[in-house]
Amino acid sequence: MWDVAGSGILGVCVGLFFGHRLALGRDKRKEFNEATEPLRDKLRGHIQSLERRVVVSALPENDLSAIVRKLGERRSAVIITYFNRYTATVKKNVSPGNPFHIGVVTSPRGWDELISDAQKLYEAVQPK
Repeated sequence: MWDVAGSGILGVCVGLFFGHRLALGRDKRKEFNEATEPLRDKLRGHIQSLERRVVVSALPENDLSAIVRKLGERRSAVIITYFNRYTATVKKNVSPGNPFHIGVVTSPRGWDELISDAQKLYEAVQPK
């Protein structure tokens, strides 16, 4: 009799444990996706403009700080790395723009670097 009851209680406890772990994972994914959605939308338009060979102002850093504030530095470390790499590429390849925030790429390889780094950043903020 205790074998049946014990296995039932053990099954319920194991089920609760795994259900809780799966719910935590779902909540973390949902939180990540909500935090990165604004940056993902801006990046999509930014990459399209780069592919048309137009450099509109670089991505603002307050988008990144909003992600770090919601997710924390540890969870957003990859995004921070790619954002810093993209910002460095912009500073290296784009001359300051006019009042309309349109810059000029100074080297032919600059376009490829800008698009590549922007796409890597876009991949880092993809929904999980």
